[in-house]
Amino acid sequence: MTTLKRRQGEFLDKVNQSRGVLYRICQLYTYNQEDWNDLWQDILFQLWRSYHLFQGKSSFSTWMYRVALNTALMHRRKKKRQWFKVPLENVNLSNSENPAVHRDEEVQLLFQCIKELSRIDRAIILLKLDQKSYREIAEITGLSDSNISVRIVRIKEKLRQLLLQKGVKGDI
Repeated sequence: MTTLKRRQGEFLDKVNQSRGVLYRICQLYTYNQEDWNDLWQDILFQLWRSYHLFQGKSSFSTWMYRVALNTALMHRRKKKRQWFKVPLENVNLSNSENPAVHRDEEVQLLFQCIKELSRIDRAIILLKLDQKSYREIAEITGLSDSNISVRIVRIKEKLRQLLLQKGVKGDI
C-alpha cells in the first residue's frame, strides 16, 4: 500500500470516528441545508489539506475541532452580509403529547438558542456538550482555563435566559 493511500485511510478512519462532532458544528454554524453542505465540504477539505500538519502534540479530536471551528467561523464571515432567515419548514409547530417528541423539540429549541450566541460562545458550549475538559476547550479555542470556566457559567446563564424568553419553564 502506498504512503498516500495509507494516509488517506488513516484520515478517513479518524474523520468517520468524529463525524457526529462535525455534524453538530455544521448544524450550529449554518441556517439551511445548502450552507450546511457547503460548510461540510469546506471542513473536510480543510481537514484533509492540513492533515499533514497534524503532529500528534494534541489528540486528533482536539486538532480536528480547531480546524473545523476555524473553518466554520470563516464560513460565517463569508456569509455575514447575507440576511438571516429561518425557513418555515424548519419550524416545528407540533403539539404532540409524546415525550420523545417533546424531548426532540427541547433539543431543537436549545440548538436555536445556541445559534443566538456569539461564535466563540457557540464553540465553547458545543465543546462542553461534547464533554471536553476545560483544558481541551482552552487548547482548542486558544483561551485560558479560567476564562473558559467563567465563559461557561455566563453561557449557561445566557441560554437559561433565552430559553425562558422562549417559554421554557422549570430547572434549566
